[in-house]
Amino acid sequence: MRRSLILFAAFLLAGCGAEPAATPSSSAPVAGVSWMDGFCGSLLDFAKIGDFTMPEFEQNDVASARKVMDEAFGVFAPGFDNAVTGLGKLGQAPSAEAEAVRKSIVDALTPIRDEVLAAKAALDAAPKGDKKAVTDAAASFRRIGSRMNDMPDPFQRLESDVSLKTLAAQAPNCKKLPS
Repeated sequence: MRRSLILFAAFLLAGCGAEPAATPSSSAPVAGVSWMDGFCGSLLDFAKIGDFTMPEFEQNDVASARKVMDEAFGVFAPGFDNAVTGLGKLGQAPSAEAEAVRKSIVDALTPIRDEVLAAKAALDAAPKGDKKAVTDAAASFRRIGSRMNDMPDPFQRLESDVSLKTLAAQAPNCKKLPS
């Protein structure tokens, strides 16, 4: 699963952290840079998913497994939720291509975000020693990882658009994303 998270995060980071194909123009519209800064800012918590390593735990130790699941959902829930929510709140995109990229990412992440939040809520609502709740959370987490692996690369178009790369090179939040 770590490999899948790293690959998925690489898709994300290739779009916002890549060097532009052309030298950034000082005439790039401020609104476009601001939009791209909000775009990348929405993905900062999501980028942390790629760094997450599932801790080891004893299969039959419910308390240990619960702690691991809580920790995992503590990274995944804000990562997905802040990405979907933040991208959804962005104003007018600087171009039709930028809007298409934003929409494709939101469309790809929303169903997974919904599953992450539902699984986290179910685990949070269960008593601490509830073995079935922990088992269900682990099964949800495996499905989430599988869905992430099966997702098409929503960032491919972001990588190929020179104007978006140029804006990303000028946006402070894009520079905060690992490259």
